[in-house]
Amino acid sequence: MRIRRLTAVAMLATVALPGCMFGKLREQQQQIDALCVVSGTVSGDPANRNPRVILLLQPTPTGSPAWRLADHFVSEGDGRWLMVAQPGDYALAAFEDRSRDLVYQPGEPVLNVADDSRVHCAAGSRIADRDLRIPAQGGRAYIREVDIAALRTHTPEEQLGISLAARTAAGTVTTLDDPRFSAEHVKSGMWTPYDFLLDAGPGVYFLEPYDAKRIPVLFVHGISGSPLNFRYLIEHLDRTRFQPWVYYYPSGARLGKVADHLAQTMLELEVRHRVPQLIVVAHSMGGLVSRGYLLRRSEDGTKIPLFITVSTPWGGHDAAQMGVEYAPTVVRSWYDMAPGSDYLTSLFFSAPGVRQALPVPHHLLFSFRKSGMGDSGDGVVTVASELRSEAQDDAVDIRGFDATHTGILEDPAAVALVNRLLGDVR
Repeated sequence: MRIRRLTAVAMLATVALPGCMFGKLREQQQQIDALCVVSGTVSGDPANRNPRVILLLQPTPTGSPAWRLADHFVSEGDGRWLMVAQPGDYALAAFEDRSRDLVYQPGEPVLNVADDSRVHCAAGSRIADRDLRIPAQGGRAYIREVDIAALRTHTPEEQLGISLAARTAAGTVTTLDDPRFSAEHVKSGMWTPYDFLLDAGPGVYFLEPYDAKRIPVLFVHGISGSPLNFRYLIEHLDRTRFQPWVYYYPSGARLGKVADHLAQTMLELEVRHRVPQLIVVAHSMGGLVSRGYLLRRSEDGTKIPLFITVSTPWGGHDAAQMGVEYAPTVVRSWYDMAPGSDYLTSLFFSAPGVRQALPVPHHLLFSFRKSGMGDSGDGVVTVASELRSEAQDDAVDIRGFDATHTGILEDPAAVALVNRLLGDVR
């Protein structure tokens, strides 16, 4: 036990920064906490499950037109929604996206702005239970045409002044050499998460334009990671059958919020491109995020025939617990990575003692590289955490590799297995 505690302390020391950085982290978290959260439910014609698009509108300075689009949320049919915005005055509207193109078309059922739809967002406020009911008949929107893509035409500074959530990339085409994936921004995602949201931008990036004839493979990185961790895997991907998508997020954020963000971003992409099927490959903490995402999505959506996790700490990490107990300011993902956390429990149990099975086939790959005394592990995560019993129960296959925690992503045998599993998808 003493060796285990010393190992956790040593690992915490490798990521700990000078006291001034913990102060900066605290300031950044306070900036995020000052944002306003608006949430509620949306419903429409029960006879169909067309997407419902909820709009957060901001009054224009000139008053003509009266409103401009600040942010949006896509719901596959009736359901809950949530948006995050800077303090200010807003209004809510919604429409039924019968054309499934995320663009309001005249004649589509629309819920217009009304007096009871106004929202005053005070700093740090939480406005909940806004019930939006879209009438069955078509109407005339306050905004003649709403195009979701228009949200991404602002400069980062302008967009931050409207809605932080709209800084999300949803299908932005780039390369793995994109400066947004730099080590500096990765570090920012842990220690200055507010700056990360502004300067780097979370979301799902495409490494080539979308091709409806090829299956997307979504790669989800772990703590202090980035899409660059998957370079070797992506270079060995069969690009005649598959297209790589990469999810990028600040790894210091609460994992439940990251999973929510991934679920919403993916739903938008599924609606926009009518994606028939998708494969998810996740490394380390990315497996925890991805499982949360898979549990949040509708089973009626895009088919997911394969979910692969690599070196995921299903049982948590002692270093995260040490950080929670002793760090001057706690990196918020440490709360969720701590053994026995509410988030880890929620991945396997819907209520105390009630198991929550994964709705997709899961292949669990783990790494081990024994060195010196102490618990068996891969240099970062213990084998015991990688092989949590509930995770094993839900896996259709479990395979171990003699590799380090990140080295497994370039291990020829592990990569060959991933490609073989991908090749079996039809």
